[in-house]
Amino acid sequence: MTDILNFDGFIENVKYKALLIDEKVNTYSLKDFDINSSASYGFIQSGNSQIAYSKWVSPKRTRSYPFARIYKTYNSSKILTIIPIIKDEGKDGDLDKIQYSTFSWMNLLNIYVVLTYYSEAEKNNRPNQIHKEKLTNQKFDNKNVKSQIEQIFNYRQSALHWNVNLLKKDFTNTFNTALISYQNISCKINVKIHNQSYLNRYLNKVLADFNSFKDISLTGSKKASKREAKTIHKMEFLEDGNKGLFTIKNHLGGTYHLTADEILKEGNLYIIQESKNSQNKSLPDLSDIQDGLFKLILYSNLSSLNLNGQTVKFLAKLKLTGNNIFGKLILPCDDQAINFFMINNENLFNSQEKQIIKLLSEEARNNQKLIIEIASN
Repeated sequence: MTDILNFDGFIENVKYKALLIDEKVNTYSLKDFDINSSASYGFIQSGNSQIAYSKWVSPKRTRSYPFARIYKTYNSSKILTIIPIIKDEGKDGDLDKIQYSTFSWMNLLNIYVVLTYYSEAEKNNRPNQIHKEKLTNQKFDNKNVKSQIEQIFNYRQSALHWNVNLLKKDFTNTFNTALISYQNISCKINVKIHNQSYLNRYLNKVLADFNSFKDISLTGSKKASKREAKTIHKMEFLEDGNKGLFTIKNHLGGTYHLTADEILKEGNLYIIQESKNSQNKSLPDLSDIQDGLFKLILYSNLSSLNLNGQTVKFLAKLKLTGNNIFGKLILPCDDQAINFFMINNENLFNSQEKQIIKLLSEEARNNQKLIIEIASN
């Protein structure tokens, strides 16, 4: 079984320039904004002010690429992200709740959290789901979302300050409102939901001692990270290497646990790697690449990294693998190396993929401690 390396890291400041982003993004006026009909990310305009936004369909970070959407907004001066506190997909579906480590991510990256809940849903009547107790087409309480966004427009302090106040003042009320909302949905459309006793016990622990939310969430996050670290992802085509379990702190007080797909050791250098693979194409999907890049914002901005109490040198690396690629391209590099790689793979990449490679080269060049590898699987 692959060994697990346990690292301790510290982040003092975060600087990153995202380049793999869309040129044309929808902009909505705050007055007319509807989170349920709007795009999954974009801009909201109020007077002369503008905020970039993204939305999550579930509080679980591994569903539907929420990090990829945040990545697309990351260059903006003010960013918010809209997250449901609970997502119950019905008794026969998934049940997710927000974790403290999600707030740590957002605090670290100066992203304002809009914490909300689902107020409407329908029974899933798809042919293969009709006999199951499952919900679909869930909708946020748009009035609640817009109220928080309006407050953020007028908020003059940091995202950290907003998020901490959100946890202290509104978390329990939003959690309870979400529970009641799901009870109402269940009665209205006659679909059974999960027994809420588990969620009530969870909330009671938070009410008894707010620090327990941090402790419970981090313990769960750490266990999940360890489970993930023990899993060999066959579709990732990983090289020989170790999984990495990270405990990271910053001067703002955040502590969280993360895993990296792979840790490679080259001499005295440790390479923290996120791997994305495509079985059928020469490059992984764009959302996969953006998800990997967003995660590496964190690793590439580590001020220091320790292994077993000893400071180690490190780099962050995004490994992209696909079909029929000849040779290997390591970014950043000079234009001659890129041209040589393109000539050797002359008919492999389409125009969009060529543009992605060009932007990846600029991204690696513009951000320290970041390298990107493109190779065959």
